[in-house]
Amino acid sequence: MKRRVIFSFVILFGLFLIVQDALSEARTPTEWVRSILEEVMAIQTNPQFRGREFRKEKRIAIKNIIAHNFHFDAMATQALGPHWQTLSEAKRSEFKAVFQDLFQDSYTKLVLDFLGREKILYKGEESSRNKATVKTIIVRMNEEIPVDYSLGAAGQGWLVQDVAIDGVSIIQNYRNSFSRVIRQESYESLLKKMRLQQQTIEKD
Repeated sequence: MKRRVIFSFVILFGLFLIVQDALSEARTPTEWVRSILEEVMAIQTNPQFRGREFRKEKRIAIKNIIAHNFHFDAMATQALGPHWQTLSEAKRSEFKAVFQDLFQDSYTKLVLDFLGREKILYKGEESSRNKATVKTIIVRMNEEIPVDYSLGAAGQGWLVQDVAIDGVSIIQNYRNSFSRVIRQESYESLLKKMRLQQQTIEKD
């Protein structure tokens, strides 16, 4: 069984490398998002990876895809809002590192639990020179869920800066939550809470 799990992880890592090649060739924001989602779906629906014993390997593979396709610097800045300006460079770096860990973990769990064999419709994009929004709809059972991806230009491609699910921005949710803790307690208290959550992830 152990050898089977290791072999399956090697296959998953290979799929991750394939998606990187595909993304490097993508030209439009929609093609970029489609490549990411199709690779995630391939991992989720591969019959070789059914069963809870493969959940950890699937989680690592999806987390790697998220790590390489999200703009964590921009996301951390937006999530902290005006409080970002009050931090020194050292504290900004510290916050970004903790924020990235927490976001990757929470979004990976969301993908694992939410995105499986659903049909994804691509409803168009709005783009300028450096920013774009790709509009999609996830069709599952008897419901349709709008999911919009906000992207920023990065090199020859794009990086995701926010995801709005049914009109609700993930980054705005973070910003509201972080602002509330800072206002009622302090920034140091927020960072402490985040670090405690980070420790829980490391033990998982």
